[in-house]
Amino acid sequence: MKSIQGRTIVLIILLAVTFMLLGIYSVREYRHRTVQEAQNRLLQQKLHTADAIADDRAAVAAYKKLHPALPEIQLRILQRQWLSALELMNYLQRARLNTELQDKTDEYSTRLTSLLDEMLDRCGGMLTDSASLRSDIIWQVYNIAGSAKVLNALVMLENEQNADKVQGVMRDALTDFKSAVEAVEKANVPPLQKNIPRWNLELLNGEQYVKKIEVAMTDTEKNQVLKENLETLLPEMGGYAPGEPIETKIEK
Repeated sequence: MKSIQGRTIVLIILLAVTFMLLGIYSVREYRHRTVQEAQNRLLQQKLHTADAIADDRAAVAAYKKLHPALPEIQLRILQRQWLSALELMNYLQRARLNTELQDKTDEYSTRLTSLLDEMLDRCGGMLTDSASLRSDIIWQVYNIAGSAKVLNALVMLENEQNADKVQGVMRDALTDFKSAVEAVEKANVPPLQKNIPRWNLELLNGEQYVKKIEVAMTDTEKNQVLKENLETLLPEMGGYAPGEPIETKIEK
């Protein structure tokens, strides 16, 4: 009898200890979830605040202060940086046409090249771990990378007149746009968004870009190789690159 009572007491003690440990674990898990939810709410509030900033460079600075640096935040940085890059390109083009601003061309060109390099580094870093990214993020990163390379190629063409180097960058951009097309097909996005990377493929084949490179090239065979590298199936409707006005038409 005493042996049975002893075993019963031991069993009760073990059960009590087990329930106590489970209780402690549950309390810790609850506190952890509560803290995490509070942090997520705070992050979302800061994210909304940054989204509301009109100035692109100020918005980028605000995004960079947010932690953890989620893919959604990194994508927002790239989108704002792309708008800044277009603005710098516009300044650069104006400076080259305005004798009073021509002394600013080197400054604008350096700033633009640095910004594009930063964008491409960010894209590369995100795509290194693409398996952990959603398809709706992957296609946008590839699309921005391709767009940044096209803009970078135009800057190279103006500054270095190195047609071979430009050709390589354009080929890389084409690869990025093709990857964007593949990724967007897997994403649950509206048809309009699915067409964006295809539109950019069309724009890359657009007459305005090919002509600029042809001017710099004197070798007819190189021109033909460039055109062959840029060949792709084009969509039925025209399009525009990120940041281009929707009125932009592509000549067929």
